[in-house]
Amino acid sequence: MSSIFASTFNVTEWLAITGLAQSVLIVVYIVFRVRSWQQASLALAYFLVLGLVFGLQFALRLEDYEQPIRLMQWLCRTMGPPLCYLLVLQVARGAEPPEPRQFWVLALPPLALAASFMMQYLAHVCDKGITLCPDLFLWMQVLGSISGGVALLALWGHKDLFGMLRKAKGGMERYWLVLVLVAANIGVICISFLGAEGELGRAQADALQMVLGLAFIYLAITTLFRVYPSPVQLSAEPTRFTMQAMTEEEKAIAAKVKTLMEVDKLYHEPAFSRADLARELDISENTLSRVINVAFGKSFPRLLNEFRVDDAKRMLHDPAIPIQVVASEVGFNSLASFNRAFREITSISPSQYRLTAAADLALQKQS
Repeated sequence: MSSIFASTFNVTEWLAITGLAQSVLIVVYIVFRVRSWQQASLALAYFLVLGLVFGLQFALRLEDYEQPIRLMQWLCRTMGPPLCYLLVLQVARGAEPPEPRQFWVLALPPLALAASFMMQYLAHVCDKGITLCPDLFLWMQVLGSISGGVALLALWGHKDLFGMLRKAKGGMERYWLVLVLVAANIGVICISFLGAEGELGRAQADALQMVLGLAFIYLAITTLFRVYPSPVQLSAEPTRFTMQAMTEEEKAIAAKVKTLMEVDKLYHEPAFSRADLARELDISENTLSRVINVAFGKSFPRLLNEFRVDDAKRMLHDPAIPIQVVASEVGFNSLASFNRAFREITSISPSQYRLTAAADLALQKQS
């Protein structure tokens, strides 16, 4: 039997290992930062499936089990577009889960699989006594590509939602994440279809899909982490005094503030002010200040800067991004104000934080 511990890996296998590691990183990130499993479940499912695709590609080293491994890998790949459809709807709606009726797309991969085996039963695609064969996999690739295309075409019925997303405050990051998701899945479908038509060999198709998956993960790491909620949140267990001090209307306002900050990321606009937020909520500035002080236990400027600094911390882990760019991206109108707010909240400067983060990463690699 072939050994998975052979001493040399080919390029596709190295790509698979890298993609698996990156997928695990994203899954761990989501698990440790999730505050609503309902909101995070689709993203978690998508990257778990993507990680399985990478892992199964590496598992193909076990040549004696190639056919069942390719069957599982096909199923994971075919689940990608339906999960993409649902995840895109969630991202576009500001992390609100899709409606139950929209989960019909998850039935497409099993239907494609059933149709493939029906072809095997009726047309005897494989030789007698053989369940899985190359010709059957060609049919599966064609039918899987069709099912993926149907799932992505279903997004056309929601095109108005994406137009509103592009115009919404803080919506551009989510808009670009949606485009990345859709483009990556279209690429996978095209590669699979070309492989079924014989335009690409199996090794070429595998390598191209690994490269595309890695490119998508890189873009997801730089975009998804800024779209999903940051750690600043309402107190999980407010005191009895806080609960008594807030009316039901004020609690609803606090929840809206939380959503506007975490999902729409209004704090990315340098000129965003308390007056802007009050107008967004259609309340007075005095009411807004009271709600923020009671619910969050801090002033509006402090709340704004904590969200900005938290975003900046994630960007500072990438040494390729200049600190000036980090300051601008998270909503500070000058490097001086960024340095001042960062030091006030973390007790160190952005450059010191970057050095500390790099040192911690180096220690983790050594261990």
